[in-house]
Amino acid sequence: MYTKNHVALRDATVAPTKSLSLTALAVVLMGLSSLANAGRPLITDDATIVDDCQLESWWQRNRGPNEFWLVPACQVAGIEWGFGYANQTAGEPDLYELAAKTELRTLETNSWGATIGFSHGFAQGSFRGDQHLNLAVTHSFADDAWLLHSNLGYANNRDAGNEVTAGIALEREVIANHWAFAEVFREEAGRPFYQLGYRFEPKAERLQLDISYGNRLSSSANEYWLSAGFVFYFSAF
Repeated sequence: MYTKNHVALRDATVAPTKSLSLTALAVVLMGLSSLANAGRPLITDDATIVDDCQLESWWQRNRGPNEFWLVPACQVAGIEWGFGYANQTAGEPDLYELAAKTELRTLETNSWGATIGFSHGFAQGSFRGDQHLNLAVTHSFADDAWLLHSNLGYANNRDAGNEVTAGIALEREVIANHWAFAEVFREEAGRPFYQLGYRFEPKAERLQLDISYGNRLSSSANEYWLSAGFVFYFSAF
């Protein structure tokens, strides 16, 4: 059976992919994976919640402003509560997110689980922002060696209108506590995005390190991002 501390099932409350002014908040909201994660740096959410508490932090290089993120989250009474903060370069405003997520069906080995989450993202200077509702389903195969995550959501974007969001991600444990993944996701009009990544756990049940690269699915796309970060797991209660 899964434990919430399984390296492939850590929750990533927010995990935005790029920061290009009008799309920045939509990306934050898509990161409910990210309440995904499947664990950072996946954008597609997984169907688990954190056992106790975690602190995620990562640096992200974008074609536009770069970002530095801090994302603490804790589980209280069966609900994971998260808060995200991002500092942006190039004079762009800081970003924030409030998020909550709960299990609909507990994920088990060689079975499936489901969660539902809600987030509100906004930029510095105004609490008005974007909302995102997301359903995540995760399937386990081959005694957890393969994990398939799928998402379907609805985003109410203040500047870009309403959008259906979706994502699918496949993870593979290459050796113990080392995972590789690939995902495709849609968060706005136009061609979807993809991301490839790798993460490992140098200290079991305590520390995870990760790297990733993503871009839009197009031969002429130039909306790349590079990401490197960590997740630290702890008990606060």
